[in-house]
Amino acid sequence: MQIELEIYGALHACCHPGFEVGQQVQWEIARLRHPDGTVVYELNDHDTLSESGVPVAAVHGTVKEIHYIDRRYEPAIGDPVQLLPTGEPARITPTTSVPAGTDFDHDLIHVTLKLQDPGQLPDICDWDPQLECPAEPGAREDAAVTQFELSNAAVQLRELAADVAQRYGHVAEARIDAAGCGSLLPRARGAAAVHWHLDFTDIPAQLLLRIAGADWTFLLDEPSIMQLGQIVEAVAAGRLRDEQRATGASLLLEMSIDLAGGATLTQRDTIQGVAARDSFSVVGPVGERLARSGTFTPWV
Repeated sequence: MQIELEIYGALHACCHPGFEVGQQVQWEIARLRHPDGTVVYELNDHDTLSESGVPVAAVHGTVKEIHYIDRRYEPAIGDPVQLLPTGEPARITPTTSVPAGTDFDHDLIHVTLKLQDPGQLPDICDWDPQLECPAEPGAREDAAVTQFELSNAAVQLRELAADVAQRYGHVAEARIDAAGCGSLLPRARGAAAVHWHLDFTDIPAQLLLRIAGADWTFLLDEPSIMQLGQIVEAVAAGRLRDEQRATGASLLLEMSIDLAGGATLTQRDTIQGVAARDSFSVVGPVGERLARSGTFTPWV
């Protein structure tokens, strides 16, 4: 009996040993039945399935075929740190061996495994989407759209998104989705990008804004949405600056945005324990801020 087994690249990348076609292996696996009736086999890497209550069993088998499956991703609208599948067909690449999990860079490993004894297979588990696992991107998007449509801010934020897309679409790529999130990506070199998305996990709901790697949090209400429009206008005009200065052993990052009415908004981040004279490496949005400082060019 042969089964088709899936191994997630992110779990393999941690510390999973390598393997190759023709190798005899002993792996702990689970059988998961999805709501549409499809049964899939998955490796119980790092006990992620057994700790969720899914029955697993150790099986002996021979690796017959291996394929890498890689999806294409793009930054989520409103949240450039989160990457989501584009919906394009996945790239499938055959291989004869998989290296150990250091610096592994593939989404999924699809293995054809010939079992020595099919009686070793675990019981089938009806896979409950409410188990501790990430929801499918489509399910997340549907939930976000529903929450947005039920919010008091839906009409006003939708009008704002349409307005900024019309005003700045000729100088920036405007990505607006049905969940109220937006990304404005200026084409001018040295200009600052603006992203916003909504967080309904807290009460009251929040409007989360990211400008050139700096994060701002506002209530999801009418004054904040009006101010978002003013912020976009100021960033488009280049009326913002991001400064760095040492404070003892730490580093202070301070972004200021000058609104048209004369008010100035300020956001501060402190990187603890970093001496100004020392070399250091910080990744993510803060790392992007550290890579440059000073003023930004207007979108036009």
